[in-house]
Parts: sequence; C-alpha cells; structure tokens
Amino acid sequence: MKPLATLLLGMMLSSVTYAGNFDCSTIYDEFDSLMYKNFLINPSNYVRTVSDRMSRNQYNSEHKGKLLLSGDNKGWGVAIVHTNRNTWGKLLFTWGAPMSSGYPSLILKEITLFGRVLDGYAPRTTARINIPTSYTVDLDTGRVGAGADSDIWYHNVDGNTMYIEAINGAEIHFPMESMCR
Repeated sequence: MKPLATLLLGMMLSSVTYAGNFDCSTIYDEFDSLMYKNFLINPSNYVRTVSDRMSRNQYNSEHKGKLLLSGDNKGWGVAIVHTNRNTWGKLLFTWGAPMSSGYPSLILKEITLFGRVLDGYAPRTTARINIPTSYTVDLDTGRVGAGADSDIWYHNVDGNTMYIEAINGAEIHFPMESMCR
C-alpha cells in the first residue's frame, strides 16, 4: 500500500465514530426507543455527555428538558450506567419529595439493566427508588444504603450543593443533548 493511502486509512480507523443525526419522527421518547446496545456501552459516541457526577444545579440548568421525552418522562433526567457488577443500563432521575432531613430526595423513577447489553438479554426494570440525602444505592439489587456494593451516591455537600455520583467502580454518563437533531 502506498504511504499516503496507509496514512489516510490509519486516520479513518483511529477517528471517533459519530452516529450522526437520527430521524426521530417515528419515536415518542428517546429513553424508551433509542437508548440500547452500543449507546449504553459508549453514549459519548452519539452525544455529548458528562461523566461521573452531576450536580442538581447542573441538572436544572444544562440537562433537564434537553432530550425528547414523552408523557410521564418529560422533565426527568437521564443517566446511562455501568454498575460495579458489570451490568449496563439506563435510568430516569430527579430531585424532589419526599423530603429527608429537610432536603429533597434523589428519585430514581425507572432503572432498566441488561444481563447482556449487546443482545438485550434479561432486561430488568426496577420501579421508583427514593434515596434520602447522603445515602447510596446498589442499582443491581435496588438496595438503598448498600455500602461497598453501591453504584450511586446522593452526595449532599452542604444542603445547597447536591450530586448524583458514581462510586465503587461504577460509571455514570449523562447525555447533554438529544440524538434527535
């Protein structure tokens, strides 16, 4: 192969793949319809993401309302997770009632995890979990306050600064833009 052709081929293979624009005229909700398989493994190949943690202020100013969500999902935050037990999935979240020690709880509305993400095997959906201020949750079991098994910490720093944060080797990514462009 000629040197220039080899260089160009190498540049093409090493570049980050971007999924491009999705025609969302046939879907109602990105969370329900588009967030599967490769998107769950590497969402930053598809949209701009924030990783590891998101503050409540950042959620309200930069994340909330950016994705195409329908009906009861409108206004909720979306996170893509990789648990510390090597399970991939997605969740809807927000902060609000019930209050805990005078502070809003972190509410996980719906958690969908896959036994095998590439073929969609064994999807499990966990309904609403309310996490009191400064508690953790193990997404694989739904147990609040699970210690070393926990994947997410609702980190309440001072009552004004609050985070949803990945812990104990788990990963969390927050899509900051819609795939529907």
